[in-house]
Amino acid sequence: MGWFFDEGINVWLQNAIPWMEWPFKILTYFGDSIIYIVLLAVAFWVYKKKDAIIAIYVLLTASFLNFFLKIIIKKPRPTISDDMVKATGFSTPSGHAQTSTTMYGWIMFYFKKIWLYVVIPILVLLICISRVFLGVHFIGDVILGFFIGAAVLAALYFGIPPLVEWMDKWPTWVKIVVGEGYGLTVFLITFLTGLFTNWPPEDATNSAETVAALMIFPLIIWVEDRYIKMDNENLRGSSITLRIVVGLASVIGFYFGFDLLFELFETTNYALDYLYDFIQYLIVLSVIGLLMPLLFSKVKIFSMKNEQFQEKSEVAVA
Repeated sequence: MGWFFDEGINVWLQNAIPWMEWPFKILTYFGDSIIYIVLLAVAFWVYKKKDAIIAIYVLLTASFLNFFLKIIIKKPRPTISDDMVKATGFSTPSGHAQTSTTMYGWIMFYFKKIWLYVVIPILVLLICISRVFLGVHFIGDVILGFFIGAAVLAALYFGIPPLVEWMDKWPTWVKIVVGEGYGLTVFLITFLTGLFTNWPPEDATNSAETVAALMIFPLIIWVEDRYIKMDNENLRGSSITLRIVVGLASVIGFYFGFDLLFELFETTNYALDYLYDFIQYLIVLSVIGLLMPLLFSKVKIFSMKNEQFQEKSEVAVA
């Protein structure tokens, strides 16, 4: 099994298909968190909100599990990764391989379209290969990541429907308490433990993104559902397009804007790094879950209905 964590495979792949460097640099970003944020934000704004929320928790669970496995295994990355793309923290299992397998697999099984059964496996395979080619993971990292991601996908795919059906019977306050308890548990496991260990700051603070989402999202869901009530049903194509364009421009602006801002306060202090990431994701998620829905609900051009649907609604009221 020496080949499992052998840098020779990375070098061989780079020498065998050197012309794939730029395609792989592009493909590898399809496994980045910002891509999942974009996809799930769009789903929340223009599709079924409840299903988008479930998919968000699928992502959070996959992300936390990957982080937790990395800090247990504590295997350094290959030493040839510096010149290809930026990658920090521990190596095993590959987060791109694990999370892309779970998330894109979830999308594939949710929509059940023939073309997705072809495109998704190819995309996940290319993401996995890109991590090895670019020198940021061993071949063993992506193999383990793929199989762990597939196991998580299977567990969530079969486990979430009965769990959601059971939770639908809970009072709202219980859902919020459980959601906050989940976030607090992850916080205690990561932040407080990280203060007394030698985890790389890059890996330890990665958990801040997940913790921020777990802590704020139950409240976002409750506030949006109770006070904003964004309506996604039978929207005109023009309103859908406007929601996507304006929403993504805002989210990407906030996301990268805070990246640039916090670079001005760059520090090696674990607690401060964690706090910066935590604040960044609190704000980005609030923009996705509250600010954009409020805008879409209050400004008419974002909520115009198809004429046929509007006529049926008027007849029903009459």
